[in-house]
Amino acid sequence: WHNLAITLGRVAAGFVLATLVGLPLGIVLGANKRVGEFFEPIIPVMNTVSSAIWAIFAIIWFGISNATTIFVVFMTAMPLVITNVWQGTRTVNADFIELAHILRMPQYKVMTKIYLPTILPYFFSGARLAFGFGWRVSLVAETIGSSSGVGYRLRQAADLIQTDQVFAWTLALVVMMAALEMGVLRPLENHWFRWKKE
Repeated sequence: WHNLAITLGRVAAGFVLATLVGLPLGIVLGANKRVGEFFEPIIPVMNTVSSAIWAIFAIIWFGISNATTIFVVFMTAMPLVITNVWQGTRTVNADFIELAHILRMPQYKVMTKIYLPTILPYFFSGARLAFGFGWRVSLVAETIGSSSGVGYRLRQAADLIQTDQVFAWTLALVVMMAALEMGVLRPLENHWFRWKKE
């Protein structure tokens, strides 16, 4: 339980940082055509960089620490969040924006009443994907640059040729991911976006 909690904490920290950076960046890229065109080739390239490469950079910069895993999760999840929010921003109805300007609606209301309802389904879709990827890459990061967590315990079991331990840790991780997906993320999405189905 201790190691599962450590891994979950690292994934959550990396995911939250990716959201805090990716959400505003995605909105800026979608709302500003010139900026979006400039960064359009960069984001797919970031998505193709292997998590193992980010882990190596993280070890060079942060050593064997929590920051290594958090950084790898962040660098993997952030492009996914940016891409989805960017696509969501592009689908905002231009007529609504024009009408808001004619009615002199404050900028924060334009954001909360027009942009956010359109972007949130895209963001949540990207966030679920990013969270799933975060779990996977955290194992790579913990295997290479950590002295605790599920990835570290998996490497330890592999080094000692403890096949039963490898299966046990893998099963525990799959069960936790499934519980978070079906018990937290999917019910939240169904609750927040039930108006779309209606």
